[in-house]
Amino acid sequence: MESMFGLDKVSREIALKHGVDYSGIDFKKVISERDKREQQRSIEFTKKNIQVKREGIFRSSLVSDFNDLQYNFADFKTDTPNQASELKQAKNIANRIYVGETGNFLFTGEPGLGKSMLAVSILNGLNSQDTSLSCYFLSFTMFVNNSQMAFKDEFLKRDNYKVEECVKNCDVLVIDDLGSESSLRSETNEATNYAQRILFRFADYRKNKTNIITTNNTGRGLQQLYDPKIISRLMTKKAANTIKFSGNDMRNN
Repeated sequence: MESMFGLDKVSREIALKHGVDYSGIDFKKVISERDKREQQRSIEFTKKNIQVKREGIFRSSLVSDFNDLQYNFADFKTDTPNQASELKQAKNIANRIYVGETGNFLFTGEPGLGKSMLAVSILNGLNSQDTSLSCYFLSFTMFVNNSQMAFKDEFLKRDNYKVEECVKNCDVLVIDDLGSESSLRSETNEATNYAQRILFRFADYRKNKTNIITTNNTGRGLQQLYDPKIISRLMTKKAANTIKFSGNDMRNN
């Protein structure tokens, strides 16, 4: 009996009978090349599965208009120096996340200045790259509203559970329009206890991960709305992680 890389006597005799000469074949090389091909196919299969999972997570984002998830950096208007600076900062943040940086980022400014657009553009930029990072976009106001309605709706309760799993497990999370749930519901301009409990739970999930918060409030305004523990876990104090938007409402142009 020959080694596993050769042919036994019977196999050689059968090969010779049919006019097949194996004497010049390097079976170790053949098997090695086969193993390399199988390994490459396995890598490609794994990458494809990761990509499908990433796309599924992003498509399940909680947003009022799914067209808003289509934005890319090219959609952002740069008619003023401030807008050009905002776009440059957002691209820089996207690159930092892409190379492995984690942390909290804050996009703050009046409504309609493109905060959500650039946040989505960062997610789409990451989605277009060869990376395993999964991205999710969450309208916090929608989630709070849906959670309250879910007390009487089992289907909505299951949907909310799926949303919360995405919030918990995704690598890069955008929490959009934080603070609006308070201004829409409270005359005292203080976040409801219910919303605070949800956000505290989210903040606990998101430790040591990447979070981008968009808000019409200033950083100080958010501190007045939310528990200090939430602020500590979700809000950045770094100027390099904050974009302060200014200018005219893009939606009116």
